[in-house]
Formats: sequence, C-alpha cells, structure tokens
Amino acid sequence: MKTTKIKSTVVRILILSLLVGTVAPLTTLTAHAADPADSVLVYRMYNPFTGEHFYTTSEAENGNLQLNGWVEEGIGWFGATTGDPVYRVYNPNALGGDHYYTLDLNEANYLVSLGWMMDLGGAPAFYSGGGVDLYEAYNPNAQSGAHNYTTNRGEQNALLSAGWLFDKVAWNVKGVGSTFSFVDRTKGDVDITEVGGGEKYWNTNSFRWIYADRTFDDVDLSGEQAACDFSADVNMNGNTEDYGMQFVIAGTREACGQIGVDLHYQAGFDERYHQNRINFTNINFPADSGIYGQQYYSVNTSAPYFAPGQTVHLQVKYYDSGYMQTYLNGQLMGQYRTKLRHTPEFILHFQASAPTTITNVKVIKYGEDTTHHSNLPFNETSYYVDNGITPISAIY
Repeated sequence: MKTTKIKSTVVRILILSLLVGTVAPLTTLTAHAADPADSVLVYRMYNPFTGEHFYTTSEAENGNLQLNGWVEEGIGWFGATTGDPVYRVYNPNALGGDHYYTLDLNEANYLVSLGWMMDLGGAPAFYSGGGVDLYEAYNPNAQSGAHNYTTNRGEQNALLSAGWLFDKVAWNVKGVGSTFSFVDRTKGDVDITEVGGGEKYWNTNSFRWIYADRTFDDVDLSGEQAACDFSADVNMNGNTEDYGMQFVIAGTREACGQIGVDLHYQAGFDERYHQNRINFTNINFPADSGIYGQQYYSVNTSAPYFAPGQTVHLQVKYYDSGYMQTYLNGQLMGQYRTKLRHTPEFILHFQASAPTTITNVKVIKYGEDTTHHSNLPFNETSYYVDNGITPISAIY
C-alpha cells in the first residue's frame, strides 16, 4: 500500500445544471436510519453525455456502466424483494439509448411492439412494495433520459419547475437512499488492494477516483457498535514537497478492501485539495471494488488546519453493517458505505514517507479493548518511522 500523490490538476467532470433538455445530478442527500429489512439496494447512475439516469440492483451492471463513462450518484432507493413486478424496457432508437420502467406489463409489451426491447429477458427489474413513494417525472424535450425516478420530493419539485411533466408515484419502495452531486475528481492509481493491504495490479479497468468533499453517506450509526475501532496520535514532519502517511483498517482475504486516512503534504496551487499544507483524505477501497473501479480517495477540504510537526488524533471505524467512519481530533471527517472481507480478524496498518511518530495506539473490537491481546498484535503502542515508505502492521 503506497502513499499516492494527489494530482493538482483537477478535471471538472460536469458543471451542475438543471435544464429542460437535460437534468444533471442534484445534491439530494436524504437520511435513512438503516437499510430497511427485506430490501435490496438500488444503484443510481448518470450518463453525462445523454442525460439519462439509470437504476439497477446489480453490482456488476453498476460497475460495467462506470467503465463505459457513466458516473455513480449513490443510492437511488432501497427496493422491495417481493411484490408487484416492475419491468425495464430499452429504446435503442433514442439518442444514446433510453430506459423506461413500468408496473404495467401491457404498457411494456406495447412499447416493444413500437420497437423497444424488453430488458433482462422480461424478468422484473424491481418490485413494488413498502411505504415510501417513488416519484416519476417526464421530460417531453428529451430523447434520452426522458424519465426520472426519485424518492426526494425536493428533486421532483425542481424538475417540475424546470418544465418536466407527469408528477406521479411510479411505485412504492422500502426506503430512500442517499445521492450526491458531482465533485471535482481525477483518476488515481490503476492497482487495487490485495491481502494484507498491499498493492496488486489487476487490469487496466481498475482505478481510483480522487474526490474533493464527496458527500457523506447519511446513516445513523450511533446505536451500532464498531466491529473495529483503530486510533492513535500522529505527528508527521517532512522536509520535502510531497510526503504523507496512511492509517488504515484492511480485510484479510483476497481483494479484501481497506479503509482509513491519508495525511498528505503537497506543494501546489489547488486550494480544493489544501495544497501547501497537510490535507486530510478519506480512503475507501471496498472489497472487490478494484474490479469495477469504485475505489476512491475523498479530500475533506473543511478539515481543521494543522501544520507539519503538529500532533493530531486519528481514528478509523468499521461497522459490520457496511459503513466506515474517520475522525480527526474527535471530529467526524468521513462516513461512507463500504465492505471489508475479514476472517474475522482485520489487518491494521500505518506507513509514512516522512519522519513520523505514532503514539497511544489503541484497538477496540466490538467494544473490547484488544490493544495488548490479539493473534499478532502491535508490539508497542508507540512507533517512530523515519524517511521512506516504512509500513507497520498487525492482525487483530
């Protein structure tokens, strides 16, 4: 696991806009207490070239679309696993193609008679069930992306005010998700995480995005005990233009995933990445994500300022429900959906490319302080790392 240099050249993927012809993603973060029971996660994707939003329960389909230029927007909603079937049909004659979703099998068959195609071999794409309304709106001026589906009333009202039609409930779902707007980002490494938190070249389709201020996934974790809580005090003081350290929790199986914090100092001019100072970056490489290109760093540009040589307290938490959290001096700096594959042990790991002192190392698993007893623990609770990429790891 190497410290990755964040590029100062940032690519603006898309300028947020709301036009009658095309709707770009809105910032529509909506809270949900937890994944509803007997539900399935529905991914929401966006095609910046055609303006279409796409919805799927398939991780593979979600990943393949990203490899073909689609952009993830987060969780569209949580769908029912049984109920009235919802069908997906595809219009190959629309500019860039277009998808439509309907509860009415007769409507789907009628569209097929007009040249549309029944997707998924006629199997249901979703099921209607639950107590949350899923709103549908129609854009009469669009060839592709003519229909939008959302549980967010604010997004629905924004579309209607921009000229969209047909304010109706398409079907019912189990729960709302959390979607986010585009942020500045650039492509990072082309390798993935292997067993032990190391680097492994997978294929040319594996990559890591670097975000500025990716919106937190909105979930209440206050009643859930962390499966692993890894913390320490860190003091990093380099004398070069590019140095950093990483503080992570990793899984213990193939393509296991890792989460954590990257502290990085870089000379540069892009204030969105807090150049000329130490920045705080969230690491989220979910298990198997290297196959689909969904690993990412997210620089938190609102993190409190701290200078080289200043001691800060870092904390990383992983929850069995599939979320991670990071903290700086007790302040929440990141909260994202993720997945680690562990046995149930975790690999805890820090490394640095500058003189770094790590003290007060603490490990808590399911509420129990395991700092001094595990299969292969840290030998001490204080360490000094000199210049060079020097990793220190333990298994808990």
